[in-house]
Formats: sequence, C-alpha cells, structure tokens
Amino acid sequence: MNSLLKTLFLAFAVFTFFNLAACSSLPASHTYSFALIGDQQYSPREEALFPDLLDAISRESLAFVVHVGDFKAGSNAPCTDALYVQRRDEFNRSRHPFILLPGDNDWVDCRRPTNGAYAPLERMKKLRDIFYTSSETLGKNRFPLLRQSDVFAADPVLSRYTENTLWIHGGVVYAALNIQGSNDNKGFDAANDAEQVERTRANIAWLKHAMITARADNITGLAIFLQANPGFEEAAAMVQKSGFRDFLEAFDAAAIAFGKPILFAHGDSHHFRVEPYRSPLDKQAISNVTRVEGYGSPFVNWVNVTVNANDRVTPFTIKSGGFLPDLGR
Repeated sequence: MNSLLKTLFLAFAVFTFFNLAACSSLPASHTYSFALIGDQQYSPREEALFPDLLDAISRESLAFVVHVGDFKAGSNAPCTDALYVQRRDEFNRSRHPFILLPGDNDWVDCRRPTNGAYAPLERMKKLRDIFYTSSETLGKNRFPLLRQSDVFAADPVLSRYTENTLWIHGGVVYAALNIQGSNDNKGFDAANDAEQVERTRANIAWLKHAMITARADNITGLAIFLQANPGFEEAAAMVQKSGFRDFLEAFDAAAIAFGKPILFAHGDSHHFRVEPYRSPLDKQAISNVTRVEGYGSPFVNWVNVTVNANDRVTPFTIKSGGFLPDLGR
C-alpha cells in the first residue's frame, strides 16, 4: 500500500469510527420500536389525514420514523420546488427523528407530463438540496446520520449519494438505499440508464458497508430500507431482466454470508405484509431475512416495528400501527 492510499485508508477509518460512535451513543434500550411509513399523500383525502397520522405516530414512544418515499402521487402531481419544501416542513413536525428516502413518484416519475415534464436527474438533485444536506435526521428531535457521501468522499461517483444513510440504534444497524420503483429508473434513455448503473454501484457499496459495520459482536442484526418492491410478486424471469437484478444478486449473496437477522423493508406496492424473504430472482428463501412492506395509498396507516436486540434469532416484531382500519376509506 503506497503512502497516499495508506493515508486515505487511515482517514477513512478514523472518520468512520467517530461517526459511528456518534450514532451508537444515542440513548437506546435493547427493546424499542420505530415507525415505518411511505406511499402517502396521494389524494386530497390522504393530504387531509396525514397531519393526524403524523400526530398519532408522534404520540407513540418510538425511537425514530422511516419514510420509504413517495410523498405524492405518481401522476397529476407536479414535482415543484414548493411541494418539496412543503413536505420537508411537514416532516419536520414529527416529534421523533424522521428519516426520508426518495421515492420514484418524487423524482423518477416527474418526467410525466401531468407531473410537469421535469428531468428526473434534475429533480433528484433538487431533492438532495432540500432534504439531504444536513448531517442529522429531520424532525423536532434529531440524531446524527452517517451519509454515503461522507464515507466515500474521495470517490467521484459514490460521493454523490447524500440520500444513502446509516445509523445504529439499540444493537441494530440501519441503512437507507436509493432503489426506486418504475424499474429503478432504467429503460427510459441513455442518460438515465447510466444514472441507474452508477446508483446501483453506490447502493451495493453502501449495502456492503452496512454489513461490515453490522458484523460487530455487539450488533444483533441489520435493517435496510428501500422504496421499490423489487419484484417479489413478479415472475423470476422478469426480475432477472429488470433494473433490480444486480442489487438483488449482491444482497442475496451478502445476506447468506452475513447470517445474522436482516429486516428488508420497502414500499411501492402499497400492501402491508410481513413474510419470510424469498429472493425475487429465484423465489428461494433466505432464512435469516424477513420482508416487510408498509401501507400505501389508499390505506392511511403506519407499521410498528419493535426490536429486541437481546433476541439474536428473531429480534423484529411487526404489527399495524392501528391508525385506521384497512378499508381505504
């Protein structure tokens, strides 16, 4: 290892240590709960209910809230700067620390004429400018986040992904990844295809970083969050041709090698469900991974995930937040 590489490696190690120490120093018991939401505020009805949903979540004793993206409808919902600022202000009303992932409705699908015919890559940049410049979560009470852009600051590609974050709480490593519905922004044009390839590289690098972090003896498991349903209900042959293939191949191999419990949390298809993970690529089960999908439009609700970090086999208990019956009313 030459002197420059050694210097960069040491700087990276020191930076990672101090940032992870800051995250892990959060007050946390070994049993706690967090909220999972996403795919909300699609209609006037849902807009009207969302403040009540957020207030209901804020009344709960929770460690944090994760929103897996899609804070607006995919059509007939212009992707304006004003809407982005409005959503940021709404999410900052959360009493709990609030982590937002970008969703395809929020940038990929902004190319649609009814959404304003925006350029998706420009809209993703605007999301970064509005939501992902701080070293902390959103919400009234905040804690530090480790961003991929800081960990890989020397890499001209990986350093772009400020939205990919990591935090440690109560014996679990949590990682947010920018993986999108709408085939992960693949198949539209050359520029967006190139973006999807680069972002997949970034997501795989961030997944590996999270798993390395979670190998520590004092860590019970790992939870990852993404917007997309990467094809759980699709035929395996279709998924193997999709924009999700490379990430899923990397995840499946890493999850098997990792061995500890993993929570695979996503949105996109709007049906609350908890089930054993079966790889979309071949429908084979990976026994240490649990899949959870959160509610989405027209269902206005949240998912309560309780973590018992003393349980090294099944640390995640998942149930409805019980805000509204699942009637879509």
